[in-house]
Amino acid sequence: MKSVEGVWGMRKPNFSRLIWPGLVLAAGVILAYVVPPLGIVALSVGFAWLTTLSLPGALAVYIIAAPFPFGLTFHHHHLNLSDVMAIMMAIRLAVSSWREHRESLWQRWMGSPFWRPMVLLLVLSVLSLASALAPGATVIKIFEYVEFFVVLVAITHEISLSEDNWKLIMGALFTIAALLAIYGLYQFLFQIGPAANIVDVHHVRADAVFGQPNPFGGFESMVFAFVAALIGYGPKWARSWWAWGVAALVALSVIASFSRGAWVASVAAIGFMGVVAWALRGREMINRHFVIPGILVPIISFGAIYLLGKTNLSHSVAAPSRQTTGGRLSSTVTAVLHPRGHFDMLHRLYIWKDALNAMRQHPMLGVGLGGFHRYSMLHPVAGLVLASPTAQNLYLEWGADLGVLGIVAALWLEWSWIRHSIGVLKARSETLTPFQFAMGLGAFGAIVSFVVHDWVDLMIDHGVIVPLVLGLAVVWLLKGERQVRSTTMGAGKSDGSQRVKGVASKT
Repeated sequence: MKSVEGVWGMRKPNFSRLIWPGLVLAAGVILAYVVPPLGIVALSVGFAWLTTLSLPGALAVYIIAAPFPFGLTFHHHHLNLSDVMAIMMAIRLAVSSWREHRESLWQRWMGSPFWRPMVLLLVLSVLSLASALAPGATVIKIFEYVEFFVVLVAITHEISLSEDNWKLIMGALFTIAALLAIYGLYQFLFQIGPAANIVDVHHVRADAVFGQPNPFGGFESMVFAFVAALIGYGPKWARSWWAWGVAALVALSVIASFSRGAWVASVAAIGFMGVVAWALRGREMINRHFVIPGILVPIISFGAIYLLGKTNLSHSVAAPSRQTTGGRLSSTVTAVLHPRGHFDMLHRLYIWKDALNAMRQHPMLGVGLGGFHRYSMLHPVAGLVLASPTAQNLYLEWGADLGVLGIVAALWLEWSWIRHSIGVLKARSETLTPFQFAMGLGAFGAIVSFVVHDWVDLMIDHGVIVPLVLGLAVVWLLKGERQVRSTTMGAGKSDGSQRVKGVASKT
């Protein structure tokens, strides 16, 4: 049988051929701990090789690598290895775009349903260079936004929404989420972390490799939306024991992060996912397959963390923070009602005041994308202990960085994500396969989680942004009308089993 024409305009590689670049990648991981520069070279060579053979495989490796800040620093600017991986995939996609002439470069890279607010965001980002307080940081941030919202979404969109392709991609996402969850639970149980993160007397808030608990909780919260959707509405294989294991670990990690934003975002995501499923396909969609993983598992996880919080596995003396798990939950409400009685919320109020000051002083072009930290250092407000790296709020961050239109771009962009994710599920509710419906609903849940959490944090960073990127690509794939065509031996017929927008790019 002839090979299917791949996304790169080349024959579908045999799995045995992927072993060799995989071995080079494995050697690079080992070398990275011994001789970091050699490890980076080996990882880069292995990934470049893999990229020429399999786009889903390359994306899966990127997903696993993205949370780790491994890389090199040049002139005070850190270049993550995952950035290099994204550049390699972008180059390969650009080459294939030039060779195939199947559609315009604009359609291939910026043809998503969200292109209008995205263009506004990018234009404002470039214009902000004119008034940037830290031009170098602004340039880096612009490249990051292009990587996250343009390159990665376009690359993921090239992979047809078939179960074979996305089992590998979602498998990579669930694997790294589960491994980070285990590490986070280890941190929580044995108080492996800074004193600033101490909670429940003898424990710390889990942050895995993200450096801060809130991004860790935000990442796991967005992943949880996909897990719950696949178990609730996906094919039978998605309800296997491993899926339940991932759901339990991810739910535990969201609780162990003690991120109030992640807690509220998870509740909002599952709640709105249930509402949309009910509205589209009836009340019977609120069944045990969705309720147990989406609602019961998080409740049990909260109880488990509450009980574990009473232990002292670290054998430490009484710590500065005596706030219990239950106290953290109740303070989620009281912090909103009485913000000045809670240090975290009071600190955010000072940061938000600083961001508003930046916006008042620079209403047109802002202080430059990513420049709020510099502004906070130069113009600290009274009561602020340290200059915050971000405005702890996406909308105020973009308002300070890009001017008043930055807030318009944020609201427009997120409204576009939500509108199109619901719209495509509504338009194709009766024709989507269980896998496609579950992925679409999970994408919607990840978007809701991101939107809600970003009222109190900024979730745009390496690794953290991956579930959202996958969700945006899924919505783009489901939104499209273009059919996938593949060739079979002796016939040039289209493959009706993959009638979803995208190019057949099986591994």
